[in-house]
Amino acid sequence: MASVAQPEISELEKKDAPAAGEEADNNPEEPMDEEDDDENDDGGDGEDEDVEEDVVVQIGATYSCKRQDGSFHDAEILKTRMNKQAGREEFYVHYAGLNRRQNEWVDKTRLVIPKPIKEEAEVANGTSSDVAENGKTPQKRKIEEEDPEPKKVKVDVEIAPSTNSAMASGDFAEELTCLLCSELFKDPVMVECGHNFCRNCADKAWNGQESFTCPDCKEVITEKRYTTNRALANLVKKTVGNTAVLTTTKPAEKPKPSENCPEHDERLKLYCKDDGTLSCVICRDSLKHASHTFLPILDAVGVYRTELSAIVAPLEEALKVTEQLTSQQSEKVEQHKTDVSECRQHIVSEFEKLRTFLKEREENLLEQLQEQGENLLKDMESNMVKMQENQDNIKQTITVADERVNDTDSISFLTDVLTLLSRCQEQQKDVIVAGNTLLSKDLCQGTFKGPIQYSVWKQMKSFIVPYLSPMMLDPSTAHPNLILSDGLTSVKYGDAKLPLPDNPKRFSQCILVLGSQGFDSGRHYWEVEVGDKTAWDVGMASESSNRKGKIKLNPKNGYWAIWLRNGNAYKALESPSKTLILDSKPKRIGVYIDYEGGQISFYNADDMSAIYTFRATFTEKLFPYLSPFLHDSGRNIDPLRLVHN
Repeated sequence: MASVAQPEISELEKKDAPAAGEEADNNPEEPMDEEDDDENDDGGDGEDEDVEEDVVVQIGATYSCKRQDGSFHDAEILKTRMNKQAGREEFYVHYAGLNRRQNEWVDKTRLVIPKPIKEEAEVANGTSSDVAENGKTPQKRKIEEEDPEPKKVKVDVEIAPSTNSAMASGDFAEELTCLLCSELFKDPVMVECGHNFCRNCADKAWNGQESFTCPDCKEVITEKRYTTNRALANLVKKTVGNTAVLTTTKPAEKPKPSENCPEHDERLKLYCKDDGTLSCVICRDSLKHASHTFLPILDAVGVYRTELSAIVAPLEEALKVTEQLTSQQSEKVEQHKTDVSECRQHIVSEFEKLRTFLKEREENLLEQLQEQGENLLKDMESNMVKMQENQDNIKQTITVADERVNDTDSISFLTDVLTLLSRCQEQQKDVIVAGNTLLSKDLCQGTFKGPIQYSVWKQMKSFIVPYLSPMMLDPSTAHPNLILSDGLTSVKYGDAKLPLPDNPKRFSQCILVLGSQGFDSGRHYWEVEVGDKTAWDVGMASESSNRKGKIKLNPKNGYWAIWLRNGNAYKALESPSKTLILDSKPKRIGVYIDYEGGQISFYNADDMSAIYTFRATFTEKLFPYLSPFLHDSGRNIDPLRLVHN
C-alpha cells in the first residue's frame, strides 16, 4: 500500500510559519488524511466512488486489516460471502503470523485497500487535476500548491515476500502446536493413530482412564503407549531458533506517534514533569497545566535517559547475581539428584546384605532340621519294621502252638513237643526284648523352636559393618584436670590438676581427651554414654590438630563435633556453629565415620535417629575425642563412658 508522506520543514519555512492562533489551514505541518477528507466531502461528481467500487478485493491477496482491538495487521483473504441481513459483502481473513483460531469475518470497511499505483503517483506529484477540482484535497493543500518549491513525496512499498514469509511462518508454527495446550510441542510423542501431543499433555489426558482414545480423533488405542517423535522435536527447536533470530534481526515496527498535540494541533515541543505528558506551547499556558514545570523535549530526553540508565545499571548487576545464583541452584539440584540416587543405592545394598545374611541363616537352619528329622525318621521306621517282623513271627508260633494243643493224637502231640516248647520260650523272650526297645526320638526343640531371632542377631553382630567398635582413651592426650578410669573407658572432670608430664599430644587448656585408636580408612561406629549430663563434647579430631592453648573447635582446625551446654542447648561446631533441635534428650551418642565417603555423622543411639552430619575430605588419621566439661555446680559431675556392648 502506498501513502503520501509529509515534506520536511526547512529553516525558511519555520521562520514563515504562523504563530499560534493563526488559521490552521496555513500551517504546513498539518497532516493530510485523504481518507478522512473523502468521507467528509459532500462535493464532487462521484468519480472517486466509482473508482472505489472498481477496486476488487482479491481472494488470496493480503491487505492491512483493522482488528477488533483497533490495531492493524496484515491479513490474507481466504473466502468471501454476502451478508444478506446486513446487506454487505464480508471476507474471511487469516492474520499473518497468528494462529488460525483467530481467523474472522470482516467487512470491506475494515480493509485498507491500496489504490492503483498510477493514480497515487499522480496525486503525489500534484498532476491530477481531478483531485483538486473535485475537492478531494483540503483547502490547505491548495494553498500549499502555490508554493513553487516541489514537495517531497515518500511512497511506502509493501514487500510481498516478507508478508508471505510471515504467513508461512505462522502456518508452520500452527502445525507445531499441541492441540491440548495450544503451545509449541514440548517433548512431543506420537500415539498409534499418528497424532502428536506433548508428553505431559498426553499423560494428563489419559490420567485415571481405563480405556484410552486419541484426544484429537478419538480413535480407540489398545494400550497407553506412545513413541517419542524426535523429528518433530527437532523441527520445534529449529522453528524457535529461527523465530528468535527473526525477532532479533527484524524487530516489529512500532507505530510512529503523532508529533502534534491532539488537543491544540500544535507541534509537541515541551514535556510536563508534573503530569508526565508531552505538551505544546498552548498546553503550557493553559489552566490545566498551571504552575507545572516544563522541559524542552530534548532536555527531558537527556534527563530521563540518565535516570533510566541509572536504574538499568543496578538491574543489570542484579541480573548477573540472579543468573549466577540460578546456575548455582541448578548445580545444587543436580547434586541433590545424585545424592538421592546414591543414598537409594546404599540403602538397597545394605538391606540386600541383611536379606542375604538372613536367607543364608534360614536355609542353614532348615537344612539342619531336614537332616535331623530324616535321620530320626529313618531310625524309627527301621525299628518299626523289626517290630512288624517280630509280630509276624509271634503270630506264626501261636498258630503252630494252637494246632499242637488241639491235636487229639497223643503220639502226634508228643512228637517234638519239647522242641516246640523251647521255640515258644525263645519267642517269648524276643517279644519281651522287642517291647523294651521302643524307639522314641524327638527333634532338638532348643535349636528349632528356641529364641531364633536373638540367636541370629548375635551371629549378625560379627557380620554387621560397621559394628560397635570397642574404644579406649589415650591418657597421654588428656588434660591434667581429667580423671580416666574403668580401664580407660571413663572420663570425668577433677578440680585439681594432676602432676602429668607435658608432651606434644596433651591438651594444655581445652578440657579434652582423645581415643587411643585412630581411623584412616573404612567405616566405623562407636558410642559414648552421656546420661543426664548438662554439658559435654563428642566428636572426632585429626591427628595433626592443635592441642595447645585456646582452640577454636571447627572443621577448619581439624575438629568435627557436637556439644551440649546448659542442659538443652545443642550445637554442631561448624564455622559458624549451627543450633540443633532434638526431639528428645539422648542418653547415648553414636558416632559414624565413613573415611573414604568423607562423612562423620552423629546419632541419638537410643533410637538411632540422625542428629547431624559433617561432609569433608579426610587426608590424615582421625581420633575420637571427648570432653566431660566442668562440674556446673555439681549438676555435671557424672563421667562420660565409652560403650563396648
